[in-house]
Amino acid sequence: MLIILFVIVAAVAFGFYRDHSRNASFLAIQPQSSEAEVLKIMGTPSAVEPSCSAYGTQVTTVCDHVLIYKSSFAPVRPQYWLIFFDSNSQATATSSQLAP
Repeated sequence: MLIILFVIVAAVAFGFYRDHSRNASFLAIQPQSSEAEVLKIMGTPSAVEPSCSAYGTQVTTVCDHVLIYKSSFAPVRPQYWLIFFDSNSQATATSSQLAP
């Protein structure tokens, strides 16, 4: 029983650490960052949307696709980080969503 409790506490702690790190990395993304730089900073996205609309957010700049990063606790804690790219794979906009 104690081992199960430890595993649960460790998983929750890791989730909070991962979300905190992801948010800090997200804030470091600069306009015109390459997709390779973003992937290096943020890691593998949860999803890639070919349309430039995700969770009700649409950018007006030139956009080819959006990388979506979900919270470790989604959908219980619906936080999402969105990074929009043009056809040259340069970041054009970012958005942090608290609920889709």
